[in-house]
Amino acid sequence: MDRKVIYADHEFEIRPLELGEASALLDAVRASLVEIGRWESWCVESYALEDASSFLRSVEKQWTEDTAYDFNVVSRSTGLVVGSVSINQINRRNQIGNVGCWTRTTHAHRGIATLAATAVSRFAFAQVGLTRLEIVASEHNIPSQRVAEKIGATFECLARNRLVFRGEPRPAKVFSVVPGDIRD
Repeated sequence: MDRKVIYADHEFEIRPLELGEASALLDAVRASLVEIGRWESWCVESYALEDASSFLRSVEKQWTEDTAYDFNVVSRSTGLVVGSVSINQINRRNQIGNVGCWTRTTHAHRGIATLAATAVSRFAFAQVGLTRLEIVASEHNIPSQRVAEKIGATFECLARNRLVFRGEPRPAKVFSVVPGDIRD
């Protein structure tokens, strides 16, 4: 599959992560530790350049294996990584995957996560051939739940022990989106 920009407007570009972006990714993660770290186990103060580099190498492998697709959301005027969005946990047999995204703290509450989730969902349906996507958010992760609602996803359930966060199973809200659900 071609590694190309999946969305661009005058302000942002959503494009595949690149191996040379470890420093930019590290900067974005470090600038957002408090917010991202509340929901993502990998986001800790000790997150280092080697962690970002290792992640980017795994992203490259997953892309070629058709098991996950990760993208950066980049400011077109500054080149700053303002967020990230992915399709992961792809199950080819059932044509489903998971959507995950985060936004740099300084760019939160501006609709960037909704824009990114919409773009990656369209990519998943049109380019990857999936027929269902899930957004799974901790029951207290209201920002992610709002993103799911804004893109047109349907709340399906509060699933017990659906996520493991720092070794502890936690309930999570499961939303689904199918091709006809995506809003502009």
